[in-house]
Amino acid sequence: MAGEEVALRSESEVEVSILGPAEIRGLTRGFARASALELVVYLALHPAGVSNDGWATALWPDRLMAPATLHSTASSARRALGRSSAGRDHLPRSHGSLRLAATVTTDWVRFRRLASADGEEPSARALELVRGRPFEGLRNAEWTVLEGIEAEIEEAVSEVACRVADARLRAGHPRAAAAAARRGLLVSPYDERLYRRLLRCADTDGHPAGVERVMAELLTHLVGGPPRGDRDAFDLAAVHPETASLYVALSRKRPVRNGGASPRQ
Repeated sequence: MAGEEVALRSESEVEVSILGPAEIRGLTRGFARASALELVVYLALHPAGVSNDGWATALWPDRLMAPATLHSTASSARRALGRSSAGRDHLPRSHGSLRLAATVTTDWVRFRRLASADGEEPSARALELVRGRPFEGLRNAEWTVLEGIEAEIEEAVSEVACRVADARLRAGHPRAAAAAARRGLLVSPYDERLYRRLLRCADTDGHPAGVERVMAELLTHLVGGPPRGDRDAFDLAAVHPETASLYVALSRKRPVRNGGASPRQ
């Protein structure tokens, strides 16, 4: 898999990075228009190509843009991307549609290739590509939600983060496991599977207070603050039953108002 990753990088001269704030790597000049950058991002997530009507609707869902605007946006994107080492445009000219050349790839493609390999090490390398919320910084990323791309990325990153965290926990490295779970939370901040890993990490590392902090953090994300009942107990009605059950099993400090068993002594 390491060889495949090197081959992918050598074939591709420009990388559209969307696993965090959107940016284009491998350029010699910047984008003169925000819409041109957003066009490149959109095309990168549609490698088979898109009609002009298709990408125009994605970038301006509430407006009908003049053909001249579409032409100037595509031209601006083409100039910013420049040409490959072979002298060909990274965004070839085409009539009625646009498609990026094979010299342009994405960090999402690299992520999927690494994540599909066997073993923890490629998955850990995939997780290192995650920098924050996907597509952050785009003026309009509605299309990522409507087309299911955002949900697909969130699910894939969460699964890989869980897999890496579990492997590191089994190896007796709870802090490294927690780091993997935290990387996943950059993309899916409400995913309770990742919080359950953090609960286990804190407990395995011998930090009962860490268990409480993780639960308080989760409840803050879910309901804006850790709901408490009588005697400073967390009200666990807002969390998944698996999360509540795990917390009850691990907590050593607070009584729990959830109708379940008392925390262990």
